[in-house]
Amino acid sequence: MEQYNNAFLLLLSFIGLIWMIKGMKKKLRLMVFFGVILILAPILIMMGRMTWLPFISSVAFGASLLVRKEGNKGRMDDPVDERNV
Repeated sequence: MEQYNNAFLLLLSFIGLIWMIKGMKKKLRLMVFFGVILILAPILIMMGRMTWLPFISSVAFGASLLVRKEGNKGRMDDPVDERNV
């Protein structure tokens, strides 16, 4: 039964890796956040480091901050004042 648990945990880690890469390509912070959690949580569980599990969210949040969308960030290229139109 233990090999089924390990196989399931490895499958979750692989899915997390896919989500993290896809999130980085599309620059989606939430997908990177959950991808890092899905990568790290099963690895720590298999290693027996259950006391480290609360720190995964901090690491995932830090990784998601590395993904930034490049855009105008609220600035308009050609602002139009509607009162003078």
